[in-house]
Amino acid sequence: MKKNIAIIFGGFSGERVISERSAKVVYKYLDTEEFKPFLIDIDQKQWDLIHKEARIPIDKNDFSVMVGGEKVEFDAVFCAIHGTPGEDGKIQGYFDTIGIPYNNCGVLASAITFDKAACNRYLKASGVNVAESYIARLGQTYDLDVIVERVGLPCFVKPNDGGSSIGVTKVKLKEDLENAIAHAQHEGVDALIESLLVGTEVSCGCISKNGKAISIGITEIVPANEFFDFDSKYENGATQEITPARIEDTLYAQVQKLTENIYTWLHCKGMIRVDYMLCKDGIYLIEVNTTPGLSEASIIPRQAKHFGLSLDEFFKLAILETIRD
Repeated sequence: MKKNIAIIFGGFSGERVISERSAKVVYKYLDTEEFKPFLIDIDQKQWDLIHKEARIPIDKNDFSVMVGGEKVEFDAVFCAIHGTPGEDGKIQGYFDTIGIPYNNCGVLASAITFDKAACNRYLKASGVNVAESYIARLGQTYDLDVIVERVGLPCFVKPNDGGSSIGVTKVKLKEDLENAIAHAQHEGVDALIESLLVGTEVSCGCISKNGKAISIGITEIVPANEFFDFDSKYENGATQEITPARIEDTLYAQVQKLTENIYTWLHCKGMIRVDYMLCKDGIYLIEVNTTPGLSEASIIPRQAKHFGLSLDEFFKLAILETIRD
């Protein structure tokens, strides 16, 4: 019998539009010989199954839905929600409570990685290089001179709990810091200010296969703009994303091994993508993405193909890893 798979998308952040693109790619390529996919929009007000251009409310008591007079229950969830509540552990806690398996990281790994500053502190303790940083807490005062003394200029200001480069600003002048911090806090909660890292930006995908972390490739990122912002990622198409990255073999292997270690240290599940800056003095972590984009423009699908997996094979593997226990 085919397994019913709920592909959830949407969420409560500005990443909704990217989430929908990801979900539609999963829905398009998921093996319908083995699975029966359903698209479900998770919104703050209501959760709906998208069925024949209609919207049918989900029963949140057991995450079921009535379709044509029949109750549909789900064997597993494929989470394509970027941002809250799909990437911060909230929806994972819900599914843990009602006993439905899901394809991405659990509550702890999701919560840690969604808080960029907390993730940096956690991984720095294991020897991972991270940029010098400062946290501007929402509602608390800060001293611009102290920030500049710590992180220097230029620097990056970003939401501490956001993704897709929404709310990120490259700041070159001290007088522009306050507006950049307010912009980041508007998109998230706190603002994370980090030193500028100079080097080659790369992104390494990692999956679980038979319960083991396996790196599937490294992509070199050459942004069309000053940095890998939202437009560079999704809109203008001029950014170069080169897989495999044009780095020497020893460094390539080091990045892959570090990514697999991070996957293990954080107790990750499913697919993740870890972004780095390769600097003269070492490999520096940018961030860990536990629900990476899966749109046609995204990095992970291209890395899967480089690894030798078609998208239908890739998504099938993700589901089988989810329900294999």
